[in-house]
Amino acid sequence: MRKKICFCTTIGGTIKAFLIDLSNYLVEHENYDVTWISGEDESLFNYTNEHIHYISLKMKRGIALDGPKVIWQMYRIFRREKFDIVQYSTRNAGTYASIASWMAGIKIRLYCQWGMMFIALKGLKRALLKLDEKLVVSLSTVVESESFSMYETAIKHGIYKPGKASVIWNGSACGVNLDKYILSNKPSWRKEIRQKFGISEDARVFGYCGRITRDKGLNELFAAFKLVVENKNQKKETYLLIIGSNDHAETINPELFAWAKSSPYVKFTGYTDNVPKYYSALDVFTSLSYREGFGLVVIEAAAMAVPGIVSDALGQRDTIEHGKTGYSVRTYHTEDVVEAMNYFIEHPEKAIEMGTTARRVVEEKYEQNKLFKFLADHRNQLITERR
Repeated sequence: MRKKICFCTTIGGTIKAFLIDLSNYLVEHENYDVTWISGEDESLFNYTNEHIHYISLKMKRGIALDGPKVIWQMYRIFRREKFDIVQYSTRNAGTYASIASWMAGIKIRLYCQWGMMFIALKGLKRALLKLDEKLVVSLSTVVESESFSMYETAIKHGIYKPGKASVIWNGSACGVNLDKYILSNKPSWRKEIRQKFGISEDARVFGYCGRITRDKGLNELFAAFKLVVENKNQKKETYLLIIGSNDHAETINPELFAWAKSSPYVKFTGYTDNVPKYYSALDVFTSLSYREGFGLVVIEAAAMAVPGIVSDALGQRDTIEHGKTGYSVRTYHTEDVVEAMNYFIEHPEKAIEMGTTARRVVEEKYEQNKLFKFLADHRNQLITERR
């Protein structure tokens, strides 16, 4: 008999980003039957098969009034399907699924803690989201924290006690599929992308990949890069490659955003589903987010031997070894970013050296199939203990 697991997320994009490869692994290697539940995303039906199923619910991100209806729909599904494990993550889906699976009597209610929104907030909103985090944890039978720094911070804030949660292997929700990050292709990919955007081979290129929004540190990134390229003593041609699409871009400082869009040294690529190619064009990756569950983009760039300039925010600090795989900077501190950029501009050999080390760290600590084996073993153990 196949083991039955259900993954719940607020939007389908989270399933595509983090759970499709894990689902395939569980089906092919661990005898699982997998069901996905998320907000409406018809494209997910393209990934289903005999043992992978998708249930689409009307579920919104952010503040929404659809909670009671979604909880009732999930409850009916959980009662009908009798899953061995219901796993949930992201804020709205985490709240709804934790309540519905508890009501339905699901024995293993697994909260994958891929972030804590309240950490970067203040006032009433912080207090409410912290209460919501505690509610989800209290209704869950087990918690998987995505990073060691988040695990330690959650304990410090009284979200849970150590026995309730754990970090699997070295952290990360899905690791890196190194079959997609092929170093032998880097020279040709690097040339292709640089030619596409009119960037010479000897120019220094910094990059960012993700949603274009304030909370990802775009204000600090644009401000720092502006200071770097406007430095009259700066002789080396330097570019910034922004990989991703707008998401609440209105939260970014309008003057800085206008400058970036008009600057010949800032290149906006838009969305791409082939990020290894774009990482290949970079000399240094930047990720200045205010909070993360882990910081997957940092280790993805590292998989293409690209070092990082990475904020020391929750979750992100787990992905960088200062002076070895990149440069750790203080969150919100533009001057730290300027210093790090100038260092890599003046010492290109260090970027190559750190990038080589970064790739080796990914191979040792975050290779996807190794992580999937640890995740599968954890779930198998939970099922065995409950049975």
